[in-house]
Amino acid sequence: MAFLQQIVSLPFIISFFFFALLVPFFIYIRTKDTEGNTSGFIVLSVFLFIKSVISTIFTDRLVWTVALIAFFAVTACVFILPYKKRRVWLYLLIVLNIIVSAVLIIQPMVKALEFFTQPILYAFLVIDLAAIAVLWFFNKKYSETITHVVLNAIIPWALASMLLYTVLGLLIGITADIYTRFITPLSYWWLVYAALRFLREHDAEMVAATNYYEETFDSLYNLFMKTGTVLKDSFEAGDILRSLNEAIHEEIHADGSMIFMVDEFDEQLSAKAYTGNYPPPIALPEGLPKKENRIVSWMKHIQFDYSSNILGECAKSIKNIYIPDASLDSRIVQNGDEDFLRITSFIAVPLMVEDKVMGVYTAVKTQPGTFFSENDFDRTKILANFGTISLSNFLRFLEVKERSNIQQSADTAAQIQKAMLPKKLPQYKTLQLGAFLQPSVGVSGDYYDVIQTRKDRVVIVIGDIAGKGIVAATLLVMIRALLHLICNTPRDMATVLDWVNRGITGKIDFDHFATLSLLAVNLETGETEYANAGHQPMLIYRRATNSIETVEIQSLPIGVEKNTEYARKMIKLNNGDMVALYTDGLIECMNEQGKQFGRKALSNIIIANKDLAAKEIVNKIKSEVSTFIGTVRQHDDQTILLFKINL
Repeated sequence: MAFLQQIVSLPFIISFFFFALLVPFFIYIRTKDTEGNTSGFIVLSVFLFIKSVISTIFTDRLVWTVALIAFFAVTACVFILPYKKRRVWLYLLIVLNIIVSAVLIIQPMVKALEFFTQPILYAFLVIDLAAIAVLWFFNKKYSETITHVVLNAIIPWALASMLLYTVLGLLIGITADIYTRFITPLSYWWLVYAALRFLREHDAEMVAATNYYEETFDSLYNLFMKTGTVLKDSFEAGDILRSLNEAIHEEIHADGSMIFMVDEFDEQLSAKAYTGNYPPPIALPEGLPKKENRIVSWMKHIQFDYSSNILGECAKSIKNIYIPDASLDSRIVQNGDEDFLRITSFIAVPLMVEDKVMGVYTAVKTQPGTFFSENDFDRTKILANFGTISLSNFLRFLEVKERSNIQQSADTAAQIQKAMLPKKLPQYKTLQLGAFLQPSVGVSGDYYDVIQTRKDRVVIVIGDIAGKGIVAATLLVMIRALLHLICNTPRDMATVLDWVNRGITGKIDFDHFATLSLLAVNLETGETEYANAGHQPMLIYRRATNSIETVEIQSLPIGVEKNTEYARKMIKLNNGDMVALYTDGLIECMNEQGKQFGRKALSNIIIANKDLAAKEIVNKIKSEVSTFIGTVRQHDDQTILLFKINL
């Protein structure tokens, strides 16, 4: 009966209330936490509840002290483990906690331990908190992650609260009503604060990431639109270079910018586009008058060797250069005190296509006290990278035009589509990949890609663009650009689809949309995240049951409705399992009798060839499809991407 009275007592009820509140709250936050450190706070909440229960049922100070030491040890782990450099000291502290707890337990039975008096052992509780404080103090400068930010905010308050709780327990007694009814429940407050702080930081990160990506999408859209408008009216390379230069110039609010193109044979850079006011960052030649119009004319027609200055350094080293304050970097030549020669901040980015340097984009700030920010630098790299795609496609078009006089829109679109596909599928120790794309005449729609975002994580993409010709190909370029920009986010694949959809919707005609499937595969565990935007269901071959599993998520395609919220599914792939992603052109292709190939036939081929490598299975599928359709002309691309897990 006394035990039941303790269980239904006010302190126990309050402790259970906080426990029932905190654990689900932290579990919810864990769904947002890609770092995984929130799990420690779930464990900590459980330990705090256990300590409170033990203190309620067993009122002996020995039991209270041991429970408190155990809780402090768990707290030390949660607080210090995210700061990797102090883990050795943390482990020593944990060992010391275990030793002191053992001494407390066996002291009554071992006469030799009588000199460990109660005050000394109680003092260890304060020393324990002091040790945690010291370990944190030497690490608080680190704030790379949300966990660091939250810990830096809550640890001082948590340690002060735990110290007050301990001292009051020793002074007024752990069985006193005021201690059990008020002080013990109040000891939970800092965990509530931690949960609220985690939630605020994760929401703030989400808002910041969304704003950043939306701004970047708009910048990319403006760049594609500006260069695309030039493509409709001009067939001159100089015009596309000027439009690219002006588009990036506007998006980063530069005072001046230039594009230099590479002459590989002579290892020289030549000025090709000039916007705004661009003072030379290189030394002026002797004898050139320091008059603004003469210097501008000289810059617009300059040609120089790689090795002579900072612009050549950018092209030769293939490295981005960011100089926030040009006055502090000797590589920026200050040619005089005149306003039109002043440079306050500098950016140079190589223009790359398939690991080959085409040129250099460079921008400057010239007004006193104005500097490029890190965001400006990041935006420049992104825009230069994807702007070069437009430039590369345009130059390819010119080559085709020169060879064949006039190229049909469909042929140009096919060239763009081909350029967007991986030149060679990567292969991993635990993941075999195979794919084929059989284009149909006049259509440029299917797309697949493999994007490695981390050493242990790869994102696999397949899509189908509605519509034909250049417009469909442009949409394909935009989607690929966005995916390569945002797939390295720690957010889930459903969020990636949300961001791509926001970046595309409203910027294209309604009859041009795209279906898309994304798979994020953990190469070490086989854990797979699947998100889908109106695309064909995914097929999974399960080796354990020798059967095909169909996974489908009903959703709208990309570009239909801006506010669409996409869903995801988590799937565990085991050794020998396979996944097939395909477009409707594959399963809907017809033979002479008007019969479709179908998903069942595709499944049967996979099962029949389950022991072959992924590439060989794809070749079998290609052969079977070719035999099935014979000489019948198809009206849609046929694409499949298949991978096999080898854990």
